[in-house]
Amino acid sequence: MTTKSDFPNSEPNSKGVSLDASTTDGFAMSEMAAPQTSAEDTAKSGNVAVFCGHMFNTGSEAEVTLAGRIRDQLEAHDIAVGFGPLACGADILIAEALLERGAELNVVLPFAETDFIAESVRCGGEDWLLRYEACRDAAASISFATPSDYVGDDNQFAYNTLYAMGLAVLRSQKRKCDAVQFAVVSDTFASFSSTGIAGTKADMRLWQDLGRETVSIAAGPVPRDLKFPQREKVGDGTRREIRSIIFADYKGFSRIGERVLPDFMNIIMGRIAKVLHDFGDHVEFRNTWGDAIYAVIDEPRVAAAIALKLQEELAHLPPGLVPEGAVAGMRTGVHYGPIWVGTDRITGNRLWYGGEVNRTARIEPVTPVGGVYCTESFAAALLMDDCTECKFTSVGRVKLPKNYGEVELFKLERSNLI
Repeated sequence: MTTKSDFPNSEPNSKGVSLDASTTDGFAMSEMAAPQTSAEDTAKSGNVAVFCGHMFNTGSEAEVTLAGRIRDQLEAHDIAVGFGPLACGADILIAEALLERGAELNVVLPFAETDFIAESVRCGGEDWLLRYEACRDAAASISFATPSDYVGDDNQFAYNTLYAMGLAVLRSQKRKCDAVQFAVVSDTFASFSSTGIAGTKADMRLWQDLGRETVSIAAGPVPRDLKFPQREKVGDGTRREIRSIIFADYKGFSRIGERVLPDFMNIIMGRIAKVLHDFGDHVEFRNTWGDAIYAVIDEPRVAAAIALKLQEELAHLPPGLVPEGAVAGMRTGVHYGPIWVGTDRITGNRLWYGGEVNRTARIEPVTPVGGVYCTESFAAALLMDDCTECKFTSVGRVKLPKNYGEVELFKLERSNLI
């Protein structure tokens, strides 16, 4: 389904950030605007925060005192840059406090804005909407972990958390400063997550399991009578998982002669098959058609290792598989996100599908032969996975084919640390 985030217009906001979230063919830009990462940024003082917290109703005295505690902690930890969503309650209070102190606010939303407002802003009362819009319009950047609809899946919130954390860590590395988590939390509030993988306390566990610091701020007796919209169940029992996705194809394949095609299948596809086989159960799904391959991998660092190993195995090709006068070789795109897991009704086999799979397929055509390009969300996942075996370097914002928008991509390479 094609979605369109409900921004008021497509003009830049007060800080020059475009708020155009138009989509084509069910795909929208996931990185609406890249946070500042210039050389000047590394010379600035102040630390980076990724924030989370409980949703609650507005208008209480407890909210006023909580806002004061938030301001005090931001000052105590010298926070100059913040990353997080804008749900009613703690998120918006932290965002307002960041803007009040002149810090840079980077908004990270889990899915289409219209759905986010309905699910996570208006549920706390209509008064939150104007405050949400004020923070959004004053933000330095607005990013979408995925541009898709909300489908009632906790993975969408968990994925957004991981994405925001990765962006915060990446930014702290560029600034050469600390990255800390700010969490407004209460021992008396139960999570609305039915799976336990989303929510404030789940976010805190994820960050702390990485050995990082959480600044806990007591929520206090804020009112929590939230009214969520009624939504029909999506998927009829089909589950969703967050996985790494690899797409690759062989540039020059259409120019290979008929006599050489058996060699292509035996040599090129044979080498690819061996690499996938060597990584065993980490490869949860694989498919191929002609010269293309599609694989779903359980962990980001393993997906990076597979993508790089594929290119190493195909670095030297027999002359007959390189058409005369042509550039030939594999182009590989890698992404990370929530995808559906179901059954192919034609073949009866298991099938992994969805918008994030389609997005990955659009990365490979803009990747140079012999290279591996990945999305910002995959790079963020590698950071959160503490991967030291590879490195990634931004190649800038790249226009994807088939009107799939423009996103920031990264070149993935082996690290010189190994």
